[in-house]
Amino acid sequence: RTPQDPLKKLTARALMTLLACSPTAQNYAAKVGLIDNCVEQLKQTQSQLHLESVRPGRTSHRRKEGGCLKEVRLAAEVLRSTLYYNNECKVAATDARLTPTLFALWPWLLLDDPTMEVVLELLCVYTANCPPACSSLCSSVPGGTPGSKGSLMHSVMKLTSLTADCSAVQSLAFSLLVNLTVSRDCRCILQKNNFLQAFLLVPVPKAAAAKATSGGASPLSLWLRLLVSLSSTEDGQQSILKVTGALELLLDLAPHRRHALLTLHNLCFCPSNKSHVISNEKSIKVLMSCLESREMETCCMGASALWALLHNNQRAKTALKCPSVQLKIKEAHSTFKKDAEKQQDPVSVYLLKCLEHLSL
Repeated sequence: RTPQDPLKKLTARALMTLLACSPTAQNYAAKVGLIDNCVEQLKQTQSQLHLESVRPGRTSHRRKEGGCLKEVRLAAEVLRSTLYYNNECKVAATDARLTPTLFALWPWLLLDDPTMEVVLELLCVYTANCPPACSSLCSSVPGGTPGSKGSLMHSVMKLTSLTADCSAVQSLAFSLLVNLTVSRDCRCILQKNNFLQAFLLVPVPKAAAAKATSGGASPLSLWLRLLVSLSSTEDGQQSILKVTGALELLLDLAPHRRHALLTLHNLCFCPSNKSHVISNEKSIKVLMSCLESREMETCCMGASALWALLHNNQRAKTALKCPSVQLKIKEAHSTFKKDAEKQQDPVSVYLLKCLEHLSL
């Protein structure tokens, strides 16, 4: 159907709804070539946009460009529904060269936020829990060297600083980077390009306001979500600690930001990181302050991190033997033991186990 056909959009919407809720429909769509056709449509649209960009007549060019971008959005939305929670379809999209096709469209996406949002949503679905899809973003050419200059991932990284703070595009770009951290190739790109240095430049609200805004999509919230995901792997933890000042900033934020505390918690579990963390006098103080919290999850993260630091580390043992520290541990144990006996949920049981191991 032509782009002007009113039935085209309605048909596409109905198809998207069916695909998003039916794996059977998704697999059938892949079998009959819907994924290949959508990617081919994107390729043809990119060729048309390129031809229009070199032709004279700016007014007609803008009109045709708008029509082309509508086609891009429609194809991307259909693909998003087709790939939703379906790794087989994601493999088919990789084979159809989805990543380099979107990379070729990138210059036009940068000029149109609505289209960029749809494409980023597609990429978030495509890369969710799918390491091969994540790795495909490391190179502009399938089968090329991961991390090659000019990859789609490099473009997404640049996008986080090009867009306005708190915009939908910025939020989606960070969500995509969170997905990509499951891939070692992607984590290497983040480190080699010094991307994490930008974390130190993020505006930090005053402590009083920090907790109130922690649920929003502020740049700081987006960064902390990324660091939590990155800190779930040993090489990711090391890349965070290599950024001078990152640990200090996390320690400042941990009392007010759950994701900062969770990142700090993760950093304590890598043996090679322990000396770095403990060498900062504030580390033990921040983690000990968690034991005074009435929130079980906060207390559990602090106790768990302290237990991790304590394991095979004499310096941590010395710090925790302090009578005032042991008193806080006993008080926390006494407080949460009552709750654990009543609730018997996994978190409370684990918290008590941590506190028992901290009692020296």
